[in-house]
Amino acid sequence: MASVLFIVFGALFFTLIIGAALSQLFRREIVIYGRLVDYFGSDDGVDRLEKDPGRKAFNWGILERTNRGLKMWIDHRTKPAKKKALEERLREAGYPMGLTPTDFRLLQLLVGATVFLCFVLLLLKMGIPVISIVLLSSVMAILAMYYMSFYVSALIKRRRLAIQKMMPDFFDMVNLSIEAGMGLDASIMKICRQMKGPLSDEFLQTMRDMELGKSRREAFADLRSRVPVHQFQSIITSLIQADILGVGMAKALRSLTHRIREQRTQMAREQAMKAPVKMVFPMLFFIFPAMFIVMLGPLVIYLLQMVF
Repeated sequence: MASVLFIVFGALFFTLIIGAALSQLFRREIVIYGRLVDYFGSDDGVDRLEKDPGRKAFNWGILERTNRGLKMWIDHRTKPAKKKALEERLREAGYPMGLTPTDFRLLQLLVGATVFLCFVLLLLKMGIPVISIVLLSSVMAILAMYYMSFYVSALIKRRRLAIQKMMPDFFDMVNLSIEAGMGLDASIMKICRQMKGPLSDEFLQTMRDMELGKSRREAFADLRSRVPVHQFQSIITSLIQADILGVGMAKALRSLTHRIREQRTQMAREQAMKAPVKMVFPMLFFIFPAMFIVMLGPLVIYLLQMVF
């Protein structure tokens, strides 16, 4: 019985792995096929299109339909509020691997199912009761699914730190370009092309919004809401106020860059003040025991030899 279960779960495991790999490799073709199906209303229209020698469409059959069906099921089962919150988190993380909220949920399910099957296959050969195997595998699958959320949180934190580190140099270069005679929009566009990073990506999105018809004030307000970094939000608020009041951008940016560097100095001092407190627990649990063993170990051994 155990051998049969091993074969069945092994086949399911490798099927899921191969399906996930092919889904990622042919993701573009699958999206094109889905749009064609939506346009023609059924698979028959796509089949007629494929018979046309002048035009071709991708048809991956069962895999594509399964993938699309799972995404539709996840999309219907996810509440709009949770979907919106996940969309905001993925946006703050920089859309890792270009994932949408539905894709992220599907990836979570695939990771959880893969971990579950792996642990089931590993524990079946150890003679553990089936109930214990299922419970342990379920716990590990849930932890693996939540690890995806933790990973997104880590990406968000890393991206915010990257934005904070990039801010002084970015606004210094924008200030120099404005003082050289360029406008604010042209300066931002030029610096975004020269400096690659999350801050440049956010400003490029703002420039695209302005090209689509938004005013500078509205585009900067959207930028402020997209990047939840307190220092950055205060700078964008100052730029919006300077635009409203007609203050020269070069003067405003000069004072803002000076304030950014002062804030970075204060943050460095704050981190230096926190360092001794953070070092207490590593010293208490790792350094002091080793020192006591090295210093008092020979004395304890000598006393034990004297006693016994």
